[in-house]
Amino acid sequence: MSESTQERKEKVKQKINEIKTNVETFISDIKVDDLKKSFTLMMKEAQKDFNKIVDQDLEKMKKKFQKEKVELEKKTKKFLTDQKKEISALQSKLEKLVKKAPGKKTTKKAAKKTVKKAPAKKKAPAKKKTT
Repeated sequence: MSESTQERKEKVKQKINEIKTNVETFISDIKVDDLKKSFTLMMKEAQKDFNKIVDQDLEKMKKKFQKEKVELEKKTKKFLTDQKKEISALQSKLEKLVKKAPGKKTTKKAAKKTVKKAPAKKKAPAKKKTT
């Protein structure tokens, strides 16, 4: 068994060395500076794409808010117009009632003047108790 484990260890060491040499040759073939440049370029392009998408979404939101603003302004104007009409109607009713009211007040005053009560007699002052 010791020979088989020893053989296995040797095979594993050979495989590790083989992988190590493969990685080293791969790294030597690829220049790190080129990799950095390509990565930087990819990041710049990704940033541009991201900004483009954000700008498009922003424009959509601006249009949506503008549309909602216009609709809200229309509703507000309609509401104010309706309220002005209602206030005008109430004002005209109030003016009609005010015109009628002074005539009623004079008749009440005349009725009050004709029916005068006799002055009430004064009560005698209460006597103080002496203890």
